[in-house]
Amino acid sequence: MSIAFAFVHHANQYLITEGYDNRHGLRAAVGSIESKSGFSWILELHRRFNIPLNLHLSGTLIEAIAWHQPEFLVLVRELLDIGLIELVGSCYAQNIMRFFSYEHNFKQLNEELLLYKIHLGVDPVSVKVFWPPERVWDTPRMAPVLRDCRLLNHGYQYVLLDDRLLLPGGGVSSPRKIYDRNPRSDAELFQACTIQDGQGLVALPIATRLRLNIPPGSQRQFDELREHCRWLTALDDNSSLFRSPIAIYGDDMEKAAGLGAWSTEGPEQFESVLRWIGEMPSIKPVRICDCTVVGKPADPRQIDVGTFLELANHFAAGEGYEKWYFDPQWDRYREYFSWAEKRVEQFSLSGAELALVDLAEKHLIASSWESAWHTPPEGPFGNPDCYGQPSPWIQALGSHCRHAAVIGEAAYWATHHDGQAHATLRDIDADGEEELVLKNDKLFAVISPRWGGRLVALFDLAGTPATMVVGNPSDDWNWMEELNRFMELPPNHPGALADFGFEHDAYRSRIHRASGADVDVEMENIEGASAARGLTKHIRLYRGESRLEVRYALPESITAISVDFAFSPDYLNLLRYGRGLLTPFESEGCRGWSANSTAVWVREDQGGRLSWSWPFSDNTGHKACLRLSTFSGKEFAISIGVSRI
Repeated sequence: MSIAFAFVHHANQYLITEGYDNRHGLRAAVGSIESKSGFSWILELHRRFNIPLNLHLSGTLIEAIAWHQPEFLVLVRELLDIGLIELVGSCYAQNIMRFFSYEHNFKQLNEELLLYKIHLGVDPVSVKVFWPPERVWDTPRMAPVLRDCRLLNHGYQYVLLDDRLLLPGGGVSSPRKIYDRNPRSDAELFQACTIQDGQGLVALPIATRLRLNIPPGSQRQFDELREHCRWLTALDDNSSLFRSPIAIYGDDMEKAAGLGAWSTEGPEQFESVLRWIGEMPSIKPVRICDCTVVGKPADPRQIDVGTFLELANHFAAGEGYEKWYFDPQWDRYREYFSWAEKRVEQFSLSGAELALVDLAEKHLIASSWESAWHTPPEGPFGNPDCYGQPSPWIQALGSHCRHAAVIGEAAYWATHHDGQAHATLRDIDADGEEELVLKNDKLFAVISPRWGGRLVALFDLAGTPATMVVGNPSDDWNWMEELNRFMELPPNHPGALADFGFEHDAYRSRIHRASGADVDVEMENIEGASAARGLTKHIRLYRGESRLEVRYALPESITAISVDFAFSPDYLNLLRYGRGLLTPFESEGCRGWSANSTAVWVREDQGGRLSWSWPFSDNTGHKACLRLSTFSGKEFAISIGVSRI
């Protein structure tokens, strides 16, 4: 008999960029056909051998690609158009669904489907197969939201689960654990089946023995792969014990592409598998929804909570990931998320501006990426030196979820302002440091005295919708947990008013006038060992104006300074739609960037003293940068503002 064989590639990265010293960047992940590398080469191999594939791209990866490497999405669209790819859906940021609310999971699912529509041109209704994040399954927690008819695809039909989950769990002597220790050839584990109490969802089993042998790292693995496929094709399809089988290989696409700590020989080994399968008439590669087998599922099975073999056993996460998610080492990050989520919900229920609430919620779903992931002791993600601890990049995301509360507060002020200007010093983001908050009826600004006196967030409240125009908090924070600190590797979050070489200096803030028709604030550099000690930034914000007025006074110790400005006009839509929205802006001495109808700019208010340039670090994050430099004079004045165009 012939068997249906489905390749499922799961491509998942956060909103990464370039310039790391501890991992590959996005360019290496995407790769190219010319260099025979990365995701691009794996897709090209499928095209060359005319073998269909089933592809999942996480939403965070799509947004990173759309900004930095949009030509890869063109390649995916080409393969979609010729019918070689079927898209598999999942959560936008691969959160572990069983630990999050129905509403949070619903937003995750729809955000992913929306990005498929925007960037790949697919009708979400065509996306019917679901990849559970980290392949963690919990029927009562996940099935209802996956079947929700309000989803953009009107609900999922199929779920990819590891074959071991078709066996009852429940202890070291359970059929599941026995199978883990001694995997056997079992025809029933190659059959699609309805999930009991799963509201009609059908489970599609990922074959452990196929997953562990593709790509084959040795001749022994290749021999075992071929032997297993021969066993499948030799099954008697007239037997009453089983229905027609489907063989499913499903794993990280990084594995086949040889990325990170995966074997660099992965692409060559994977190519050998495709070549062999292409020569086997008894093996029929399929897109899952084209396969008649999945339309005739076996009788319902109860699927107990569980995940894939290594995560449940060797990595010590537990069958349901609970040992990681409820690890005391993760408690404070879980508390951060709960605090930020509740703040955003409170602001939303109080009538906050909808577009900024949308951005705050999007930041929350981004921040739950690979929730509470720990460093395993072995394998491509392993490190025996920090085994058993939440991974450092996950701790960074867990910390930076608190930016959502800042966005939520700006959203609330947008609809509840009193028409006056205000200046306050308070800890707006629960990081233990006071921030300087300036706001009027047009702007909401947050400045970090602790970290360089930098403008870390600016919101335009004057138009409809309100937008974030300075700050890109959902972009990757690498391993840095501190909020508002200047990030060096990569320089992904400079903000504005970032004084080159002095970005880490501490400032003291004095509010001379706290509210009224205008506010008047002075910030002084107090960093003891810094050459810029004594530098002051005098900031004023006037009622009814969409600009911050900033006057610099340099100390005698320095004669020149460069100031960087990173602009993200309409940050929410830059995330969703990519760099194509971004255009340079120049008008009446102002320079900056615009997206949609929003322009954010800087201008010199005392002409002729400053020179314009572009920072060398403008290749990171959803932002665009400018630099102003002065080489003479001890004082200069600038304005940072927003215009609707």
